[in-house]
Amino acid sequence: MIFNSLGQGRGVRQDPSLEVDTKAALQGVYKFTPSISATVQVMSQLNAKGNYDPSLDWGFVKWQATPEVAVRIGRMAAPLFMVSDFRHVGYANLTVRPPRDVYGQIPYSSVDGADVSLQHTFGETIVTAQLWGGRSKAKYSTILADGSLSTADVEVGKQFGLNLIAETDNGITVRFGHTQGKMTIEAPTLAQLAAGANTAANGFAATAAALPGGDSRRPSLLAASAQYGAVPGLVQVDSVDASFTGLGLSIDRDNWVGSAEFTKRRTDSYSVDSTGWYATVGHRFGKFTPYVGLSQLKVDGKESSPISPAVAAYVASASPAAAAISPGVDRLLRGQDYGQKTTTLGVRWDAFKSAALKAQWDRIKPDDAAGQFQGVQPSYDGKAVNVLTLSVDFVF
Repeated sequence: MIFNSLGQGRGVRQDPSLEVDTKAALQGVYKFTPSISATVQVMSQLNAKGNYDPSLDWGFVKWQATPEVAVRIGRMAAPLFMVSDFRHVGYANLTVRPPRDVYGQIPYSSVDGADVSLQHTFGETIVTAQLWGGRSKAKYSTILADGSLSTADVEVGKQFGLNLIAETDNGITVRFGHTQGKMTIEAPTLAQLAAGANTAANGFAATAAALPGGDSRRPSLLAASAQYGAVPGLVQVDSVDASFTGLGLSIDRDNWVGSAEFTKRRTDSYSVDSTGWYATVGHRFGKFTPYVGLSQLKVDGKESSPISPAVAAYVASASPAAAAISPGVDRLLRGQDYGQKTTTLGVRWDAFKSAALKAQWDRIKPDDAAGQFQGVQPSYDGKAVNVLTLSVDFVF
């Protein structure tokens, strides 16, 4: 069993490891004029290929048109969550990492596009409206039980989103956001399933057509042709509707700090709809901030295989070449059973001016199958898993 962040090509088992949360980033800002600037951020972290090759995380130009209106164009943080702009900056977050039960619903963290922000002060509250659009791409890896990688390229194009944020002067921030777009998933596994099922369906139909009308094998062959012919429509995800909605709250007041988010993901594909939420609260005692959190990722609905057990059994005996397709579809759909609940306890020590040490314990209980764990063996019994993390975060 492997614990990692979404889509990483490696992770940690029982032995201690520095891989999952280790990252480094360098950011630069250049002002061309008082109102026009450029920001570039390069980051290195464990990626889908299992290495630390640096990547361009941000690269955008900003025009501060007026004190209240700003326009950006280029590669930016995808504004999907409360802490989208600093989700990778450990020092800026209370916990070691944003809760995976919420932030693990989206496989990408940046968008190539543009946004327009309008900010206005109403009394003691600053209200920001952000309209944004663009395209996001990510390479995603799933670690299989035998240790091999199954990779996929995920793209969400024609994205359009609206965020509304209200910040009060007493340390309370409320955020609502909604985005929708067209999602495409390309993966060798999906292509092989679709091609194999299509070939099998055509073969079953041709065999049935060559038999006499009263042949007892015809009904089974025609059923197999119809059900295997439905597999490509299930596993091929090409520009399908996808949306994400989030409501969030954060507080930093009188030494109390905390945040909470509630999110929903919807897709017209085998990639399941899901609901995520978390709540984290801590209290500062000098340089120490103990905190506690609860979170959950719930699978709202899962596609079922178009191949019935009876047809799968018939094909296994009548056409061994096509026998692997039904188990392949079952594995794909079973991999969508990633609901889980997490209890978090931790403490942050702001030991130095720009450095924080954290100790965090997570108890993760999958709802079904393996939750978000990777490389899970068939013998796994579904018991809760304890994850202990020690981290040092610093900025300079």
